Amino acid sequence: MAGLPHLPPGLKAETFAYADGRQVTVYRAPYRSEGPVLTDEHGTHVLYYMFAEYVFRWPERTTRVDVGHGSIGKHMRLREGLTITGRWSPGRLAEFGQHWVAEHLRKFGIP
Repeated sequence: MAGLPHLPPGLKAETFAYADGRQVTVYRAPYRSEGPVLTDEHGTHVLYYMFAEYVFRWPERTTRVDVGHGSIGKHMRLREGLTITGRWSPGRLAEFGQHWVAEHLRKFGIP
């Protein structure tokens, strides 16, 4: 079977060879993301960011991030109070979330 002639943006082809010479091409799509989004929860500004179905919640004036699974506005909590450093900002939360996901998935052999 021939590979796809033109890949959509973000899609990557990877070809693996078995010991018997067979080759298989798989296509990897980028992780889905949403946000960062600024919300107000009872007078406190809170940033939310979703990456690879993990949702990160960071209240202003704190150094703690909560992690959930799902999407912004509809997720189940997984972990609370992960320490984050740096200035409270959308970019810093996105950077933290992407790094956390990469480290977490690496535990399961997912690159």
